Amino acid sequence: MINEFYAFLTVVGFLGWVGFTILFIFKAFGDKGEFYPKKGASIGVVIAVFYFLWILGMLKA
Repeated sequence: MINEFYAFLTVVGFLGWVGFTILFIFKAFGDKGEFYPKKGASIGVVIAVFYFLWILGMLKA
Protein backbone atom coordinates (compact mmCIF):
# COMPACT_ATOMS: atom_id res chain seq x y z
CA MET A 1 0.00 0.00 0.00
CA ILE A 2 2.83 2.41 0.84
CA ASN A 3 4.59 1.72 -2.47
CA GLU A 4 1.34 2.39 -4.35
CA PHE A 5 1.00 5.75 -2.63
CA TYR A 6 4.54 6.76 -3.54
CA ALA A 7 4.08 5.51 -7.09
CA PHE A 8 0.97 7.69 -7.36
CA LEU A 9 2.91 10.59 -5.82
CA THR A 10 5.61 10.10 -8.46
CA VAL A 11 3.09 10.35 -11.29
CA VAL A 12 1.35 13.38 -9.81
CA GLY A 13 4.67 15.08 -9.12
CA PHE A 14 5.96 14.47 -12.64
CA LEU A 15 2.77 15.59 -14.39
CA GLY A 16 2.53 18.67 -12.17
CA TRP A 17 6.18 19.52 -12.79
CA VAL A 18 5.85 19.22 -16.57
CA GLY A 19 2.47 20.96 -16.67
CA PHE A 20 3.51 23.93 -14.59
CA THR A 21 6.78 24.24 -16.50
CA ILE A 22 4.79 24.61 -19.71
CA LEU A 23 2.50 27.09 -17.96
CA PHE A 24 5.59 29.01 -16.78
CA ILE A 25 6.86 29.29 -20.34
CA PHE A 26 3.57 30.71 -21.61
CA LYS A 27 2.66 32.95 -18.65
CA ALA A 28 5.99 34.29 -17.40
CA PHE A 29 7.11 35.56 -20.80
CA GLY A 30 5.27 38.07 -22.97
CA ASP A 31 4.85 38.23 -26.71
CA LYS A 32 8.05 40.19 -27.22
CA GLY A 33 10.15 38.13 -24.83
CA GLU A 34 9.76 40.32 -21.74
CA PHE A 35 9.80 38.50 -18.42
CA TYR A 36 7.13 38.97 -15.72
CA PRO A 37 8.92 38.30 -12.41
CA LYS A 38 5.84 38.09 -10.15
CA LYS A 39 4.12 35.51 -12.33
CA GLY A 40 7.41 33.69 -12.83
CA ALA A 41 8.16 33.53 -9.12
CA SER A 42 4.73 32.26 -8.11
CA ILE A 43 4.66 29.57 -10.78
CA GLY A 44 8.30 28.75 -10.04
CA VAL A 45 7.46 27.91 -6.43
CA VAL A 46 4.76 25.50 -7.59
CA ILE A 47 7.23 23.93 -10.03
CA ALA A 48 9.70 23.40 -7.19
CA VAL A 49 7.02 21.74 -5.01
CA PHE A 50 5.98 19.32 -7.76
CA TYR A 51 9.63 18.57 -8.55
CA PHE A 52 10.21 17.76 -4.87
CA LEU A 53 7.16 15.46 -4.84
CA TRP A 54 8.40 13.71 -7.97
CA ILE A 55 11.86 13.10 -6.51
CA LEU A 56 10.43 11.99 -3.15
CA GLY A 57 8.11 9.55 -4.87
CA MET A 58 10.95 8.09 -6.93
CA LEU A 59 13.12 7.61 -3.86
CA LYS A 60 10.41 5.93 -1.78
CA ALA A 61 8.50 3.89 -4.39
